[in-house]
Amino acid sequence: MVLGEIEITRTSEALMQAPGHLIRVAQQVHTRLWTEQVGSEVTAPQFAVLLALALEPGADQRTVGELASLDKATMAEMVGRLVRRGLVLRRRDPSDGRRKLLSLSPNGTQLVREATAGVVRVQRTLFEPLDEADRQDLVTALARIARLEPVAIAALTVAQPLLDAQRAVGYLIRVAQQVHTRLWNEHVGPEVTAPQFSVLDVLAHEPGIDQRTVGERASLDKATMAEMVSRLVRRGLLLRRRDPSDGRRNLLALSPAGHEVLRQCAPGVQTVQRLLLEPLPDGEHDRALELLRKAARL
Repeated sequence: MVLGEIEITRTSEALMQAPGHLIRVAQQVHTRLWTEQVGSEVTAPQFAVLLALALEPGADQRTVGELASLDKATMAEMVGRLVRRGLVLRRRDPSDGRRKLLSLSPNGTQLVREATAGVVRVQRTLFEPLDEADRQDLVTALARIARLEPVAIAALTVAQPLLDAQRAVGYLIRVAQQVHTRLWNEHVGPEVTAPQFSVLDVLAHEPGIDQRTVGERASLDKATMAEMVSRLVRRGLLLRRRDPSDGRRNLLALSPAGHEVLRQCAPGVQTVQRLLLEPLPDGEHDRALELLRKAARL
């Protein structure tokens, strides 16, 4: 099934209950919409930086990074790139040589102006599967999952999310995904990524299905799925063979090592899913999952 340019496929039932997976897929939807409506000249995180500077010209680099929810290293690399592109002006703070003050260049101001209409369309399209009550509830749930301060969450509930970086649903999805990544690194570790775990989990429930179907269940595009399967096969976690009835299809199954990795990771994954929803009252967990599924078009 296709919604606009967004393909909707059947997803593993287990993954439909996993908030981290739902947030990842919602971010994929946001990325596709951004490419369609805004283009490739500026990414969503870059736009968040430019918008922060439009709202607070002359702010120091650390403050802008906090407003855009970017860590120090990412912010430094991004500012360097935006300065080289002539979109941001950077200077030393005369009162503190350790601080860098930032402002938009005329080209940066023009880019924000030109991108704004597309960004508004992205936010509106993200909200299309939800009614007005759903939208407010999703923003509140995402803000809590993203670990925003209570004052910021209160502000979100009284304004229709549009352009303010702290009020844009795409921004909240990105920050919630950052929280998920941090929790995953802490409780699961680097041996297997969240998308890789999704593939292993699908095959644990449906051994022997074809590669395309696994990608659909795990919400991975064809190119990403092909690269990931090759990597997992090289690591000895997956078994791959040609379908005897159709030589164009690859059939997949977990190897014994794959079963063992899945077993070892499962407790950590459960901890991640629990902690991700921890800021929400217990009675709101199911509602949050329902809203995330809608935003992810699942």
